[in-house]
Amino acid sequence: MSAPISTKAPLVVLVGQPNAGKTSLFNALTGARYHTANYPGVTVSYAEGKLGLARGASARLVDVPGLASLAGRSPDEEITVRTLFGAGSQEIPDLVVLVVDATQLARHLYLAFQLRDAGFRMVLAVTMTDLLARRDLRFSAEALSEGIALPVVCVHGRTGEGKEKLFAAIEQDLSRPAGAVARPPAPSFSRVTALYREAERLERASLTRADGRSAPPVLLRRSDRITERLDRLFLNPVLGFVIFLAIMSGLFTSIFWLASPAMDAIDALFAVAVNGIQAALPASWFTRLAAEGVVGGVGAVVVFLPQIVILFLWMGFLEDSGYLARGAMIVDRPLSAVGLSGRAFVPLLSGFACAIPGMMATRTIPCRKERVLALFAMPLMTCSARLPVYGLILAFLTPPEKPWIGGLCLTGLYVGGLFMGLLAAGIYGCLMKSPERPSLFLELPAYRRPRLRVVARTTLHKTASYVKRAGGPIVWIALGLWTLTHFPPAPPGTGPAEEIGRSWGGALGRVLEPVMELMGLDWRAGVAMISGFAAREVFPGALAIMFHVEGGEGAGIDSQLSMMRTAAHPDGTPLFTAASSAGLIVFFALALQCMATVAVAAKAIAQSGVRVLGANCYVGPQAMLN
Repeated sequence: MSAPISTKAPLVVLVGQPNAGKTSLFNALTGARYHTANYPGVTVSYAEGKLGLARGASARLVDVPGLASLAGRSPDEEITVRTLFGAGSQEIPDLVVLVVDATQLARHLYLAFQLRDAGFRMVLAVTMTDLLARRDLRFSAEALSEGIALPVVCVHGRTGEGKEKLFAAIEQDLSRPAGAVARPPAPSFSRVTALYREAERLERASLTRADGRSAPPVLLRRSDRITERLDRLFLNPVLGFVIFLAIMSGLFTSIFWLASPAMDAIDALFAVAVNGIQAALPASWFTRLAAEGVVGGVGAVVVFLPQIVILFLWMGFLEDSGYLARGAMIVDRPLSAVGLSGRAFVPLLSGFACAIPGMMATRTIPCRKERVLALFAMPLMTCSARLPVYGLILAFLTPPEKPWIGGLCLTGLYVGGLFMGLLAAGIYGCLMKSPERPSLFLELPAYRRPRLRVVARTTLHKTASYVKRAGGPIVWIALGLWTLTHFPPAPPGTGPAEEIGRSWGGALGRVLEPVMELMGLDWRAGVAMISGFAAREVFPGALAIMFHVEGGEGAGIDSQLSMMRTAAHPDGTPLFTAASSAGLIVFFALALQCMATVAVAAKAIAQSGVRVLGANCYVGPQAMLN
């Protein structure tokens, strides 16, 4: 998020329907690096940046959630309406930049009429004009500007083309006197009909054939030929679902295959770092803390970073191409069986990165019951925090010469998490008393060639966010576990195994041992699992610390796998078997939730306003939006 900007600068709000290219334009205008994708529901909160104008002037540019009309239904649409009309202590925008999709002019211009009638100073930023050529169409900004009596500028959010003209239009409009702004009353049916007829007239006047002749309505409504042909394949009820599973299987298999060289390099680097610290510093508890606790613990998690980067990268390519938007259509029918719709696909997809932003994204769902069901399903999605755990255990179970087995197993875990989440949603749906029924109205974007720069930038942003979010807990938990397993200090000559057994961590583990025995594990694994309640991704590092005596020098993937193969119960039987390892996977998949996820889920469900088993949890719309 950008640093706070002076409130003396004019406030410009970027508004538009979902999937109009609004957030891409925000990034191009401000240089921000917020996540963009070509399906609705990405922007679910404010994003503020600085907009540089001529002669050193500046303005505050705010990107808000998508809005179809001023009669907002979902919580995120209400956020946008409140922003526009200055609800509470908020200030009314000095200017509204309305982002309009050139391929959907008639539908998007309805919001322009509403904002104009409310009294806003406004500039229309028309995007997606490059897609009109596929339909043999050409857009005239001058014709639309003359017909609607507003400044109109063509811009390209992905390349930044046309942003200088938009800057000039914004500055010129800000120089005009501002009028009174008031929320208009709900329009009558006849008024809505008249506005849409006017929008269609302006569309016909603004779009012409490439040769200059006027375009008939059938040409305006014709879809992209390439998109139409691909959708016949990808949206097929049977074949489309098979293709989706095949693509996901290939993606997860590549996580094992492509990440292996980078993981080996990171493994070697951290092993050198551990040995270097131990050789450079005198033997002491501080040296062991730095080498084994900090460097070794952090290295046990960082070694899985290549897998996370590859996951984000491939998902970025699929998002930018327009394919993942079809997922909502593919899963709409199976989701309807548990009370959800394809609208929940975007939040659930976000949950595969992290459950917390996925829960935030549920605010795009208008139906409150569907929103709650999505919240119940979200914690069971296979988030990126589980990937280091799955990566370690699957590497232990998978033959090195057959990485495709690990890829198939990882695909199964992702599909299994989705299945269990939907099962939980279906069960809770049966307990809820709500007459609402979810429905899906979704605009599918045209297929486009992914831009490597955009995908790489998004991947870098996601990876940096992951490292920033996980880095602190990893270091602190590694330090805490090392302290628990090495204090109080053992007498000189005590072996590592006995030292851990006499420590505070050993005493805590003994309390957990009866429970861990049911899973085929011992107290050391139990202490490592406790750390997972703070952040699941620290479990491999915690495991490396607890089993240091069997782990050898360093805490890389090879050392951890060697430790898992040699770890044993007091009677000599192997500790990590296929059964106990599978039990760990099931526990992390279904039972273990980080504390942040539990807190966010509890608050979101309490603010949902849906009766569960007859209990009214509704706390009002103001609390829901705070």
